[in-house]
Amino acid sequence: MKVKVIGYLSRENDKLYDISSMIEIIGTSRSKIQREIKRNQLSETLVYNNKNLYTENVLFTIMEKILFEKLERENV
Repeated sequence: MKVKVIGYLSRENDKLYDISSMIEIIGTSRSKIQREIKRNQLSETLVYNNKNLYTENVLFTIMEKILFEKLERENV
């Protein structure tokens, strides 16, 4: 099953992603992504068609955090 990643563009040409797209890009669970958003207080959110959209900066921050956690587990 192939799922398409849906990205949105704002008026300022910022790339925005919803949680489902983040799951596909990062390859982790919904709860992990939501936990990281809440834990890091990443509030760069826009609501569009009943979806919370997050900037590319939020996506990269979560990706970085998960990557470092995986690397730490490998080194232990």
